[in-house]
Amino acid sequence: MWAWIGLGCAAAGAALALRRARDGAGSFYEREVYAMTRTSHLRFALVSLAFAGAFAIVLLFRSVAAVPVLAVYTVILLLYGASFVRGATGEDE
Repeated sequence: MWAWIGLGCAAAGAALALRRARDGAGSFYEREVYAMTRTSHLRFALVSLAFAGAFAIVLLFRSVAAVPVLAVYTVILLLYGASFVRGATGEDE
């Protein structure tokens, strides 16, 4: 079950990163504070695809624990999301 959840999250993360890379400009925080560029999003997409492959390996070989792999990817996904979500709420007061 955890490997399927991880595979879904990794696939969604890759799709999100590819969409962000294609869209371009981004928010103020994304561009100016965190220096996220098209290349940054493409790198995260590659990392997400690598984790999707890792989750597929976990599904094939049940002897490998999925939870540690999911924990590492979750932290990476949260850090990536924090790079552009902060500016999504609007202007600061």
